Order: sequence, then C-alpha cells, then structure tokens
Amino acid sequence: VQKIARENGVTTIFFETLVSPAVSESIAGDLGLKTDVLDPLEGITADSKGTNYLEVMQANGTSLKAANQCS
Repeated sequence: VQKIARENGVTTIFFETLVSPAVSESIAGDLGLKTDVLDPLEGITADSKGTNYLEVMQANGTSLKAANQCS
C-alpha cells in the first residue's frame, strides 16, 4: 500500500460509512495520509452527509474533489 500510495501521489485513504474507520486510520497514520468517508448508499445512516441519493452523491463528490485537490 505504501509503495502504491507514494508512486501515485495518494493523499487520502477512503472508507465506507458502514465499516469501522480503524484500519483506514491506521494505514493513513502510518503513511502520513488523511482519511475521508464515501457513502455507498447501502445504508443511509444518521452520519450520512445527505438525506437522499443526490445529496449523498454530491457529498461523495466533494470528498473526492478535496482529496484530489481539484477546484
């Protein structure tokens, strides 16, 4: 993972809303990367960043845009 992250300029390790972030946070911490969440819509929860499909996908897009330093 470290080799792939460095070779490809990875800045963020993503995890899904329905799983524990512990593994992603551990890997990110070891590599000096950030973590962020993507919602696959398999179970919208109180922690979801939106209340409907469009809002959740917009939140996912915002997370991806920030991680890839897009404007």
